[in-house]
Formats: sequence, C-alpha cells, structure tokens
Amino acid sequence: MLPIAALVLSGCSAGQVAQTATQERDRTGGTTRIGDITVRAAALAHPPDGVHDPGDPVELTMVIVNGGRVDDELVAVTGAPFTGATIGAGGGGPGLSLPSDAKVFVGSDPEGPTVTLTGLAERRTAAHSVELTLTFARAGETTVRAITAPAPGLQPRAPAFDFHRETGEEDLL
Repeated sequence: MLPIAALVLSGCSAGQVAQTATQERDRTGGTTRIGDITVRAAALAHPPDGVHDPGDPVELTMVIVNGGRVDDELVAVTGAPFTGATIGAGGGGPGLSLPSDAKVFVGSDPEGPTVTLTGLAERRTAAHSVELTLTFARAGETTVRAITAPAPGLQPRAPAFDFHRETGEEDLL
C-alpha cells in the first residue's frame, strides 16, 4: 500500500497545469503591463526619517521593460496624493526614452533616469501605497500600485512593551 501512495502523491502539482504554474515569484513593488511595455517593482523611495511629510518630493523607483520593436517614451506620471511629477532622463531632460527591446532602471542610479513625485498632499510612512497612472507616448496609460519601500537596512527596535505591568500615568502620554 505504501508504494502506491508514494507514487500517487509524487504526481501532485507537477507540470504546467499545477497550482504553482501561474504564480509569480516574490517581488517588491507594483507590476503592470500595457502593450509591449511592462513596469516592474514600482515603489516610492523610503523616507530618510521614516516619514514623507506634505510638500516633500518623493522619488519613484521602477524598472520599465520595452519588449517591442518600436521606441516609446514615459511622458507623465499622475496620481493622488501628488500634484505633479518631474521626469528626468539622467541629464534633466523632459520625458524618459524607452528604447525598443530594452530595460530602463528608474531611480536606481544617481546619474540615470529619475521620476520625482511633487506636491505631496498628505503624510506617508513605510508600507503606504498609492495608485499611479503612467502615460506612455505610444502605449497609452496604465495604472500601477506603488508601495513605500521599507528601510534599506536594519532599523533600531523600540523597547518592547511590557503587557504584564500595571498601566500608570507614564503610559498614557
């Protein structure tokens, strides 16, 4: 009986129709696709002090893949709670050129292309997300959810809360 059970169980979830065949591997940040353009790992940069305050500029990081045979261009980024965006191609020029059959890493290199969201209207901390609309010259518009990235390194931990201690006035501050 045991060899039959082992044989039957060994065939579970194998092949292209397996439950895991359609799952994507873990990724940080939002992903979207329109036409030949794929956007991956869309995220808002982690705030230096843990908080993006109203009015702060916020850097958007992402990878844009143009899998087509025709060049395209990222021409606008919009979405609440921001009032605008500055798109730079590394030299500060408007728009972001997306060559055919190429990947463009946005915000990962100080000398490379950048997208800075401006006019933040409300306070944002790590793990908050926003819906952003990306407009491409040829492909059109697509929406991606960008999450505020976690801190890049280890952060100091706050003291642990003692659940067994009686609540006193010092705890109510």
